[in-house]
Parts: sequence; C-alpha cells; structure tokens
Amino acid sequence: MSIRKFFKQSGDATKTTDMSRRTAAAGAAAAVAAPLLLSGPAQAQTQHKWKAQILYGPNTSVFKDFQRFSDRVKEITKGSVVIETLPVATIVPQAEAFDAVKAGLLDAAAGTMAYQGGKEPAAAFWDLTAAYDDPMHLLMWHKIGGGVELMNKIAARWDSVFLGPVILGLESIPSKKPLRSVADFKGLKMRSPDGIPAALFAKLGASVSVLPGTEVYTALDTGKVDAVDWSTLSVNDEAGYNRIAPYAVYPGIHSLNSTDFVVRRSKWNALSADQKAAVQTALEEWNIRTMMNQEFEDRKAVSKRDPSTLIAWGEKEKLELRKIAQTVWEEWSKKSPLAKEVYDSQVQFLKMMGKL
Repeated sequence: MSIRKFFKQSGDATKTTDMSRRTAAAGAAAAVAAPLLLSGPAQAQTQHKWKAQILYGPNTSVFKDFQRFSDRVKEITKGSVVIETLPVATIVPQAEAFDAVKAGLLDAAAGTMAYQGGKEPAAAFWDLTAAYDDPMHLLMWHKIGGGVELMNKIAARWDSVFLGPVILGLESIPSKKPLRSVADFKGLKMRSPDGIPAALFAKLGASVSVLPGTEVYTALDTGKVDAVDWSTLSVNDEAGYNRIAPYAVYPGIHSLNSTDFVVRRSKWNALSADQKAAVQTALEEWNIRTMMNQEFEDRKAVSKRDPSTLIAWGEKEKLELRKIAQTVWEEWSKKSPLAKEVYDSQVQFLKMMGKL
C-alpha cells in the first residue's frame, strides 16, 4: 500500500482511514517510510513558506515536537515546504490565531479551535469535557467517526483546512488543595478556557476565570485562582505550577488534551498532491510521537512527586462528573446547527464505545 493511498487525500482535506491500535502502529511505520514520497529524479517545485503559531511556549516539550514536525515536513518535501514555528502569542494571542490565519497574518495555527466557541459554538466541542479517557478513542472519532469532516466544516468558517489532531493525553488539574470529588469544586477559584469546560466548572460551583495560558502562572501566584485547567501533568509541572499548587488530579478526569492543526485554504490548495501527502504524513507522525512522549513524560513527572500530592478519582466520582457534563454538552448543542451535528456525532460514538 502506498503512503498516498494510506492517507487518502481530497482537494480540501484528508479523507480518513480505519484507525485502531494496530493501524495506528501501521501509521507510524508508514511515517518512517515518508522520505520516499518525494524521492526519485529531482523535480523543480515552488517553495512554499508558512508561518505557524502554536498554543505552547518555546521551552515546552510540546513546542519541541512542533519543531520536529516542521523539520520532517522540510525533509520529506526536500525543502519545498518550509514551516516557521512560532510559540504562543508571537503574532497574536492564541484565541485570535484562527482570525489571523484567515487574515493572512499567519498561514497555519496549532491549538486554536477550542477558543472559538464564542464565534462558532461547534468549535467548543473540540474539548468534550469529561467524555474521553483514552487517547485512542478520541483519535478513532476523528479518523473513523467523522471528526475530521466535522472539524473541517468549522474550519471552513475561517477559510481554512483542518488537517488533523495532535493528541497529548489526559489533562491534570493543579490545585492548592486536594480535589477528591465534584463537591470540592464548590467555591473554588479556577482558571478555565472558555466554552464547555468553563460552563461545566461553573455548574460545579466554581468561580471561573477565563484567562489565556500566558497568564496562568501569575494568576496562581497572586491568588487570583487556586486551581487550573491547562494541560497534562508533565506540561503543568514543566511550567512550574506545582511549586504554587502542589496537588494534582491524576490520572486526569476532565479533558483529553489535543491540538488542532489548521492551514489557510489558499496555502493548502497551492501545494502539489505529493506535498500535501508529505505534510499529512508528517502530521500523523507528529501525533503518534506526541502521544507517546506525553505518556512517557507524565510517568516521569509522577516519579518525581510525593505520591500524596496525586489525587486519583474512583469510578463513582468520575461517573458523577460525566453525568453533570452531559447536561452541559446538551445545552451547548443548542447554540448552532453545526454544534448539534458535532454533539450528535460524538455522543453516538461514545455510546458505541460503551462510555455513555
């Protein structure tokens, strides 16, 4: 099977293929063979240069994986596609990155979909809070459950193409006091992104502050918030949140952290078929590598911690949270026809997987 056939391409975005644990491994093997894509006799190709901004800072492991993705694209395309990787807020705040892509200030962005719920409610379903507890299940929804197609309907509002997810893993919640159950969120001062997560934490009784990631550390340090919805255990500890908020809900209970990668449609359409296949292959490789890296880094973070600071929820507590979350999902699904479409797709998938 050729790489092109494995990642079937359409003019607007990648058509999905069956993905399971075995085919994910096959995808990784295919990515290793990626340099063969543009091998053979040298052909003159127009060089395409993209500026792409990600949600994470320059010293994070996530940003370093982003840079490796850029390097792989350059390698596979033999320098015909070059992506300049920019850390968070280099050009615009991340919540404005989608608008910047449409306006031409950026050519691509990673980690902006979840911040667009106020402009298109369907985008809030990027983070279906308290739904997924296995990264492979979320990847399955994107690849074989219709997720890629639905995310492309959202991206089309910004004249962009959604190429796929990059999944980090279950997020942890750093906090200044132990959070052992739903009841512990009542009265808690908490940072959250806008959309479904903020609505859920507010329903739990928390006092929610919607803040950009660049303000999280200061908000914790000054006491503006006492807990944070941000990222995985290792990313949070890497940012130093554990020095101020020593407790962490781990394994995560509320969010399966992932990053979207979107490109302005005109930039994507300017690529040749081989260049598109090369970018998509590098993206699949980026996703698999990041899933593995984050799991590995989380395990290392656990080994460095006092076990008493890690708060594991039981199935009863997680089920209670999910039941409350379902009411928030349903409320949010009424905000637009596309939101209802994304909601129905994910709920149907979760029922099939025995999660609802």
